[in-house]
Amino acid sequence: MKLFDAHAHVYSGDTQRYPVDVSNAKESPEALLKRIADNPIDAARLLSEWDSAGVSAGTAVQYNSIYKSDNSYMLDVVDAHPGRMSAVLILDARRDDTPAGLAELAAAHDVVGLRLFGWPGPDENYPWFDSAEAHRTWEAVAKLGLAMDMMYIPAPASRNVLDRIVALARRFPAMPIVLDHCGWPHVDRGTAGAIGEELAELADVKNICFKFTQINWNRFAEAGGGVEPAGFVRRLVDLYGSDRVMWGSDIGNTKDSYATMVEMAVAATAQLTDAERDAVLHDTGRRIFGPRRN
Repeated sequence: MKLFDAHAHVYSGDTQRYPVDVSNAKESPEALLKRIADNPIDAARLLSEWDSAGVSAGTAVQYNSIYKSDNSYMLDVVDAHPGRMSAVLILDARRDDTPAGLAELAAAHDVVGLRLFGWPGPDENYPWFDSAEAHRTWEAVAKLGLAMDMMYIPAPASRNVLDRIVALARRFPAMPIVLDHCGWPHVDRGTAGAIGEELAELADVKNICFKFTQINWNRFAEAGGGVEPAGFVRRLVDLYGSDRVMWGSDIGNTKDSYATMVEMAVAATAQLTDAERDAVLHDTGRRIFGPRRN
């Protein structure tokens, strides 16, 4: 079975060489610093997990909780493993220097995407991705032929945030726009209702794609809302097509063992055909986020 991990977080225990910023994270600063010291998911650890699970390659996604927009460690890891790993950066889309900085980083490293991360403002707007300043960064991403990786919170998805993403998807129709954690489906409406009408309405926006991760399965289980992963993935593929659905583990953030993440991802594709399973577990992620340099 072919596997491509489209969502792996890496971080080093060497905080002198790679300083951390653990502010404004879901975990407490104390818990994060303990995890960094005791259980870093560094390059050696990640590649060992991939090798054991038969993962051919994957994408390092910048870890906001630990590094914010300092992509130094992730880029060092990607540079050291060409052809095996690519990079999705986090940068502040509103900064005047971000478009040029993104172009410089993409020229120097195997960068395949930009991740934008944030919350709604007090007026329910999203200036971190939908403002005149941020739109200049969207233009740079389009010019460079990269993907845009969207991580908005809180869950579940709201029509307010999705309408803004749809408008940008239509403005940049050649750009893959990937919703992390499937855009936050409902966890309390059973399998049939998990993909609410707000997410279902994206079916005809062909450049919006969906990345399911271990976070989704854990949220479903914790909520006890009767969402069955295999039925949920079947519904994803029925709505959007297997060429718009991909798997990412969320190693480095989710604390399940990697073997468990892979086992649950494979089990969640049980209702797919062999071709659909290959697309969801490998081909779609590789096409959008796969390494471009050997």
